Amino acid sequence: MKYALVFSIALALCPAWAAAQEESAVGTVEPAEPAATDTATAEEAEAKKDSDEDERGPYYKKVQGLLWLEFLAGPTSFDPTKYGTLSLGGQTIQATKDNGAEWGFAIGVGLGGFHLGAFYRQAQYDGYKLLRVGLDMKGIFRFIPYVHPMIRIDLYYAGIVDGAAFSTTQLTNFDADGGGFTLGAGVMIPIVRWMSFTATFDWSVMGLAVRADQPGGERVSGGIAGQQLGATFALTFHFIGVRRNN
Repeated sequence: MKYALVFSIALALCPAWAAAQEESAVGTVEPAEPAATDTATAEEAEAKKDSDEDERGPYYKKVQGLLWLEFLAGPTSFDPTKYGTLSLGGQTIQATKDNGAEWGFAIGVGLGGFHLGAFYRQAQYDGYKLLRVGLDMKGIFRFIPYVHPMIRIDLYYAGIVDGAAFSTTQLTNFDADGGGFTLGAGVMIPIVRWMSFTATFDWSVMGLAVRADQPGGERVSGGIAGQQLGATFALTFHFIGVRRNN
């Protein structure tokens, strides 16, 4: 009888003990809301990052980068006596127009929509080379995001080496150098943040002082004004600050 009474009391207390255990367990569960908040915050940060990346993308607004390194090439046509004839030692010499390829490079700084740098160009014609080195200036109009119209102005020193642009059997040891300017227009197209492609049509005028030896050894000199027409295709690499969103 005594054992039956103890067993009955234990059965009566079990539900109450189980309920107390459940309440204690519920009190120790971490709330789920902070985890959801953390997830939302991470998603907002990722969305902001994607937006920033879009704004810094290759076609957002403008070509960027403080330091520019450009490699160029293209076809050219050179007429040394376009604006007159050459007179040396009593002889009148008319040079013919030559076609050839030109290559070179330029280095400079990008200052917003203006580029200032130095360049070297070398054109190969029939029997001689035309070298130019000088100041390269570009104005870039970046109001169009995908294609930037641009203009080029070059001031340079020029020289003819490894041959002569003039056909004559009576004069030897030709030497010619001088200077001139280039006007060009075209477009610059961003490829990626740190690289762009440029295509321009260029018109150059140059004055050259020409010297040669007569058969008796006398050195004679004269002057000419020539013209070069060409198309320049360039790949430009942009460094320093290319990821900034201007």
